[in-house]
Amino acid sequence: MVRSKLEGGLWGVLVGDAFGLTFQFTSRLAMELNYPKPKEIPMLDGLWSDDSSLTLATAHALTKGYNIERIAENFLRWYYDGEFTPRGYAFDRGKTTSKAIERIASGVPPLKAGGRGERDNGNGSLMRILPAAYYAYFKLDSLEERLKIIHEVSMITHAHPRSLIGCGIYSLIVWNILGGMDKFKAYYGAIATAKKAYSADPFAKELVHYERVLNGNIHRENRENIKGSGYVVHTLEASLWAFLRNENFEDAIKEVVSLGEDADTTGAVTGGLAGTYYGIEFIPREWLEKIEARGYAGEIIDEFIESLLGDQNEGS
Repeated sequence: MVRSKLEGGLWGVLVGDAFGLTFQFTSRLAMELNYPKPKEIPMLDGLWSDDSSLTLATAHALTKGYNIERIAENFLRWYYDGEFTPRGYAFDRGKTTSKAIERIASGVPPLKAGGRGERDNGNGSLMRILPAAYYAYFKLDSLEERLKIIHEVSMITHAHPRSLIGCGIYSLIVWNILGGMDKFKAYYGAIATAKKAYSADPFAKELVHYERVLNGNIHRENRENIKGSGYVVHTLEASLWAFLRNENFEDAIKEVVSLGEDADTTGAVTGGLAGTYYGIEFIPREWLEKIEARGYAGEIIDEFIESLLGDQNEGS
């Protein structure tokens, strides 16, 4: 059922974020010493961070249709007023995201606010792009229109072409999954589409950074070659690696979190992908029950999904 996939993806972001937040900034060596086998890693807490907050803020804004100013306004409400948070205040705010939101607050238009420099390629837009991917899939027909929305939603905080490509590849895979493909066909299909879609400048020269994703073998990379850092390319690589080489939601999350470093965001990005693929029923119930402010998050998620599906046949 498509509803299960949408619920699975959005709750997957929260669960992956919360699972990984406990281990954020933990070195890979420390993770390996404490948990020699990834499957031994427990979910210790249900607190979620900026990854989930900005995902919920995006979903909430898109419930009323696509309006870039409304999304940006929700980001301001998160940053300054603590909305879309589990405890009433924003925390774990990334530098590039913070600077962009402060620019918006000072009057800079949202599409001009995002960082455009080489050093502005953190994972802060990839971590929250899933609602935009869902919206584009259900509301737009052409690939060009869909990617335009993905790029614009990223640009609020992260406007460098490399970040836009990362969000685009991730969204292409999500769209293929929603279209009924198995995960490897979804991955390979997204690669082929991305190579064509990003064949012109300013994107073409950036594709080299995604070479390991685009060669179709990211899941075959040795563990030591995969990094859990906050760099957008590393986060996409780690998330695809964990998603493709594991057979269920639980193991994918544990595998990516076992890399340490920016574990809340790699967990969130992997959770969005794996949750969309497997569906809400395959996220461990005990993990879901740990999530803080579950009712609050659930209202936003449910309203957003209703706005997408409307009168559609849920089994389509």
